[in-house]
Amino acid sequence: MTAFMILLEEDLMAMLRSWTLWMWLAISGAGGLSAVIFAGAFDQEPTSFLLGWFLLLYVALGSFIVMTISSSAGGTDPGTLGTSIISHGVTPTQFVLALLTSRTLTVLGMSLLIITPVAFAMMGNGISNDLDPNGILIALIYTGLLLTVLVFLSVTFSAVVTNTPGLLAMIYILWYSAIALALVFQAEGFSPVGVLGRLPAILQGEFQWSLHRPALVALLVPLVVLPPLGIRMFGQRDL
Repeated sequence: MTAFMILLEEDLMAMLRSWTLWMWLAISGAGGLSAVIFAGAFDQEPTSFLLGWFLLLYVALGSFIVMTISSSAGGTDPGTLGTSIISHGVTPTQFVLALLTSRTLTVLGMSLLIITPVAFAMMGNGISNDLDPNGILIALIYTGLLLTVLVFLSVTFSAVVTNTPGLLAMIYILWYSAIALALVFQAEGFSPVGVLGRLPAILQGEFQWSLHRPALVALLVPLVVLPPLGIRMFGQRDL
């Protein structure tokens, strides 16, 4: 476990030194502040509609950064990986799990640092506020699961593909195709309100587990399947 913790700490420090990460934080922070100000001045739509679009855009645009950060997990030069593994005396399993953990903590930490205060600030500042604290919590769980799946997917692909541009292209196509299909299936119409589907209702506190069980299962299954797959593929690489 000591080797695992060393690798975890090293990767977290590397993430905190990444200018890409801090740029993402600054841009999303500016966007969140704009959303809060807009919610306090715009009364033609309920606040749940505005927060719903903020979350949708955050996931859609933030996915570029998440994939860029996470895809570098296993895309390092094989010689560097081999040296790191040998010098620390760790197994590929420990190496992959450490990267999965560090990248997930980084992405979720940076995301929740923005989304949580923005959501509750919009609830307090919105002119047409209809948000519910429980609804916000459920939306945060959904957002966290989506981003975690994306991190796991990116790290797993990195275990197989060492060409970073090709890797990113593959993940972009797969991820955004899945997002587009999900929006089509859950959308209630081709309008700004309809595209959000049941998201505004969730933010208002209307939630039935029976209706959301398929979506939750679809998000949890990759979290179980992808780590062992990534470990297996990474273990077969010539380090």
